[in-house]
Amino acid sequence: MKTRMMLLRLTAAVIMTAVAPVGLCERICIEAETAENLTAPMIIVGATTTNAEKVKAASGDAYLEIPEGSGNPPKVNSGSAVFRFTVEKDGDFILWCRVWWNGECSNSFTMQIDDSAPFAFGQDGTYKAWHWVKAPPNLKCLKLTKGEHVLIVSNREDGVKLDQILLTTDRKYVPVDVETPSGIRSANAESK
Repeated sequence: MKTRMMLLRLTAAVIMTAVAPVGLCERICIEAETAENLTAPMIIVGATTTNAEKVKAASGDAYLEIPEGSGNPPKVNSGSAVFRFTVEKDGDFILWCRVWWNGECSNSFTMQIDDSAPFAFGQDGTYKAWHWVKAPPNLKCLKLTKGEHVLIVSNREDGVKLDQILLTTDRKYVPVDVETPSGIRSANAESK
């Protein structure tokens, strides 16, 4: 009986340690089409007759795209979108993006958080479908302090689409489908 009680207590302790209490993890979800300071060839795509299925599957019925054939570095160095977001407290964040890649030469962006070094994001092998991609785990720029931050998504390859950006402190969380966006404010919304 004593051994059984100890096993029950040990099991309960393991379960409680494995499940993070609600409210301890921070989650920031940004709709890509809410970007500010958008520069070509990066564009916002909404519903049209030619891409209705992709838009229908995108969160918010819109997404960012660098159209196939519009150029990429070194020929075309422009094309970026700026996002501003606020972190409630210091933390180590995991970066996820919901993307659509056209192929193996169209499967990445360049990203930069605040003044950190730019990094390649993507380069996975899932094509022609909306899916979530996780940033490389060795990024030091994902140690974010409380306050406002800037994320810049830039042209690295054309033929890429971005639907949502997710930052979370929950290392075990894996997004599967469209996420509920956070209440992100943009410079345009603040000036109204």
